[in-house]
Amino acid sequence: MPQINIHVNDEFEAALKALMKARGLKSKSETIRVAVREAATRSSPTTHDWGALLGLIDRVPGPKRTRKTSTKLLA
Repeated sequence: MPQINIHVNDEFEAALKALMKARGLKSKSETIRVAVREAATRSSPTTHDWGALLGLIDRVPGPKRTRKTSTKLLA
């Protein structure tokens, strides 16, 4: 397994220790792996919430390129 070395500040170190304690993890390495794995899962394309984009296309000024509403395009 490849090794990654990082330098962290005191704030990161405190957050890491808090996560270790909250999750009952024994090593910093495992805690970082868990955090990265969870962040990657949350940011995968299948979990995006496109709801914030609804209505944006309908408010674009100028001539419309499509008659579809943003709701139909994002469905």
